Order: sequence, then C-alpha cells, then structure tokens
Amino acid sequence: MKFTVELFTRRVDYPRFKQVYFSEQFNREVMAAVNLLERTTTEHVVARDGRERMRVRIVPRIALPGVILKLLENNPISYDEITVFDPAARRASFAIETPAGEIVQVVGQARLLDEGDGIRLRFEGEARVKVFGLGGMIERFLVNEVTARYALVEQALQRFIDEGRDRERISGT
Repeated sequence: MKFTVELFTRRVDYPRFKQVYFSEQFNREVMAAVNLLERTTTEHVVARDGRERMRVRIVPRIALPGVILKLLENNPISYDEITVFDPAARRASFAIETPAGEIVQVVGQARLLDEGDGIRLRFEGEARVKVFGLGGMIERFLVNEVTARYALVEQALQRFIDEGRDRERISGT
C-alpha cells in the first residue's frame, strides 16, 4: 500500500531544520510526542561524500488489533528505521527492518523542500505485508499509524522551533 506523509514547519530554513530534525534532543521530544517506549539512535555514520546513514530503534506503545497480536504471539512490536540522508540533495531513502524480516516491509524516499518561510518534508513510501488474507488490513493499520504519528511529530517540531529550543545548543548533530 502506497502512502504519502508531509510535515510542514514554518519559520525555519533548511540548515536549522536539518540541525533540529536529526538531533538527539528532538529525537527524545519525538519519543514523548508519539508515546514511544523507545526511540534510540543506534548508528549514525557520515560517509566521505557527506551522506549520513542512521539507524534508529523504535518500540511503539500501541494498541494492536487482536489479529495482529495473535500473529505476534503477544510479543512487543519493535523495528529499526534505517535512513540514508544526502544533505546536499536534500533527499533520503528509508527502510524499516523488523523481526518479521521479509513479511513486513516499509520502504520509501523523503525530500526536504523550501516552501515560503519554512520547510516541507515529504515522505513517499510503500508498506507491504505478506500475510495471506490479512496483509491488506495490516498494511492499512500501519499506514494509518504512520500518518497519525507524523501529524504529532509535525506539531512537536513546530512547537520546538516556536519555543526557540532550536536556538539552544543541540546535541547529536
């Protein structure tokens, strides 16, 4: 199932947006804003060409439908979000790795676009779940969760900027 998610942040330019969005300080803010049990950067490597590879471990606090809980055998859901960001091109690829391996796949691209007095972050992706008879329902659930959580991220990011916290020392950049 294909999806598009957009965030728009006002009163910020690209360098400030990048500094805040990829900071550990904002990472912790996102964890609280979207009610995660864990959101930890486990890898951040900058290649010679300037591209950045980040791996973030995520454990959401989420009420799963019974059918999904049964498939997970009541184990908690967790995944790694792998992002390869090219700051010069203002583009990133992303993929989700889960303990389910090939059964659950989420991949896509993101672009950072100047728009008026702010930055629009546009994610275009695809969620694929290979579970006979249930894949489509699980894909819809995943896309709805991603969309709802990124709406909260958008609000947290704007609040972070509006409160001037982006002007404080940002760690993890």
